[in-house]
Amino acid sequence: MSKHRTIRGLVAGLLGVALLVSGMVVASNMGFKFVPDIPANSAFNLSLPWNNNYTKGSELLNDLPGVTRLQKFNPDSTFTDWFVGASPVQNFDVIKSEAYIANAGSSGSNTAVIVGSHDPNFTLSFNPNEAFNASAPYHQTYTKANELLSDLNGQLGSGAVSRLQKFNADSTFTDWFVGASATQNFNMDLGMGVIVITGNGGSGFAWPHY
Repeated sequence: MSKHRTIRGLVAGLLGVALLVSGMVVASNMGFKFVPDIPANSAFNLSLPWNNNYTKGSELLNDLPGVTRLQKFNPDSTFTDWFVGASPVQNFDVIKSEAYIANAGSSGSNTAVIVGSHDPNFTLSFNPNEAFNASAPYHQTYTKANELLSDLNGQLGSGAVSRLQKFNADSTFTDWFVGASATQNFNMDLGMGVIVITGNGGSGFAWPHY
């Protein structure tokens, strides 16, 4: 069964004109400030604005007080972990439109501030039979996993993506695919990345937003 938790965040427009309604920013060329709230000893799959100042996992971790470890979800569904004292080879590159799993320590994390802006001209490409941890725009129009999966296969072609995964607070997964139980149709929470598991893959996916 899917496990759910609430992530409280502040999203505010830094660039352009914004309308903040019920936690959602309405604009097309927005800049953002997001404050994730990750409970003690929990994980959160953290989306980043597509334009941000991070180039390495170490830089992102340094900006996340209370987070003790970051994880990159690799194309073969393994993890690369970055933490203080890890081997330099584990200090992964921060890639545009990729999300990273933040693991909070015993005090939790609720003072980090993520800033950046959206790139409305950028599109996503997915290799066949791989996984990609996609960074969902903070002002996306999707509210449920089924909406995203339907649009992925609508834009990229039938069979491009086989399923979506939510990485839960207890480091388990909730899978959504055609035919899954309605209880597995997870919410597209504000600031949360989503793991895309491909079939045929495809290129040129434009993520809808306000």
